[in-house]
Amino acid sequence: MSSLFHHIAIAGIGLIGGSLARDIKRLKLAGRITGYGRNPARMQHACSMGLIDDWHVGFESGLQDADLVVVGTPVCSIAQVVQAMAPYCSPDALVTDVGSVKEPVVKAVASALPDKICFIGGHPIAGRENSGFESSRDGLFENRICVLTPDETTDPERLAKLTCFWEALGARVVIMNARVHDKIFGAISHLPHVVAFSLVNALVDTPEFDRTILRYSAGGFRDFTRIAASDAVMWRDIVIANRDNVLHWITVFQQSLAELTRAIASNDADSVERLFKKSRDARRELS
Repeated sequence: MSSLFHHIAIAGIGLIGGSLARDIKRLKLAGRITGYGRNPARMQHACSMGLIDDWHVGFESGLQDADLVVVGTPVCSIAQVVQAMAPYCSPDALVTDVGSVKEPVVKAVASALPDKICFIGGHPIAGRENSGFESSRDGLFENRICVLTPDETTDPERLAKLTCFWEALGARVVIMNARVHDKIFGAISHLPHVVAFSLVNALVDTPEFDRTILRYSAGGFRDFTRIAASDAVMWRDIVIANRDNVLHWITVFQQSLAELTRAIASNDADSVERLFKKSRDARRELS
């Protein structure tokens, strides 16, 4: 495929940014990739791995001719990064992000960017529990959903070009309102991480729980708590940024857990079985 973009800048070369860089090069979607990050040694390492063509710590250099800018930093820093970039971006640049929370990011970025620069929120559903560009891989976005959250001011041509970019990476693009996005992913992504973190903490913080017995865990505990190995800073930012939705879904979960607790406490086997079957049937529909 011929290049969709002349020069792509990626701020934050982590798992997603590194995997993007890999596929951009592999699929020849850009003539050049510049990376931006705070740690010179890490950036030089990413460059020596061939993920990026050059790198900078500040945005004063190399950003002026980038026609696509991807922000892959933690959610709570995206708006500040965009604000720092804005004076050096080309007026024709298309700016996007890959964060897991959209509404507060889109609102904050709207006040940070000049009107001529187009920002479209993005969220590729392609995370893994491992972080850092060392965990990046080819084809991470193939057959995955990428949500884009344009608003009423978004240029249709630029939205179409960004859609083509993600489709070229193998993703299926879904257009969604930013507020709706945050409510949905608060339930299906952010809540499960909160529960997994809490479950592991509940057990390891309990005196009668011997950590050595973890070696006996097979599918159940290991599979359910796999996501508790995710990056703590990244998930701290996500749940704080999407606080209201996360708290709402925690309350919903607590109510469901309370219902099951009452059934077990009252030795109500029929209710326990009914609740388990309800969950089983709903989960099978997802397969």
